[in-house]
Amino acid sequence: MADLAALQYNPATYYGPIFPLEINTAGGRVLRMVSRIEMQVIKADGTAVTEWFEERAVITPLMGGMRYRLSGNVIRDHLYFATAPGNAMLYVAVKKNGIVTQLPVV
Repeated sequence: MADLAALQYNPATYYGPIFPLEINTAGGRVLRMVSRIEMQVIKADGTAVTEWFEERAVITPLMGGMRYRLSGNVIRDHLYFATAPGNAMLYVAVKKNGIVTQLPVV
């Protein structure tokens, strides 16, 4: 639910398709409800970091309610991600050399 709250999702105003889809998981194939969400990554000052893109959100059952998760596949076409030893920090950049300049020297 925290993901959808952060996206300011409102089921009363969202008119996009929600449809069943078979998803591959570590435990095998499962049927889940899926929705497509248009997204754009922006800086704190509101300027665009990426163009608009469509991401898939999977609705997964959770005891006591529902949980929504974004696949995160398409955003990898727009940004570079890296972690350093220990995985305490996630580094993100628009260009590959931007990641290299952020990583700590080990």
